[in-house]
Amino acid sequence: MAESQHWRLQLNNLLQRSYGTSALSWEQKQLGSQHAGTWEATALIRFVPYGRGRGRTVGEAREAAAQQAYAALHNELNGRR
Repeated sequence: MAESQHWRLQLNNLLQRSYGTSALSWEQKQLGSQHAGTWEATALIRFVPYGRGRGRTVGEAREAAAQQAYAALHNELNGRR
């Protein structure tokens, strides 16, 4: 497995500098069976979806969603779309 970039931590740090501590929330759901299913997580910033990811665990799904959300928010804050 590739070394984690700790995307949730990076996203939280970026959000705290820009929006404070309560801008991030999560939605997650399990897809498929309980034993062989996949988790899907959505990172919401001020209730707007910024990233979505899937993984074998809730943590993996959140990490993937955080990576997408970080990239989108970073581009938005730096004037890129």
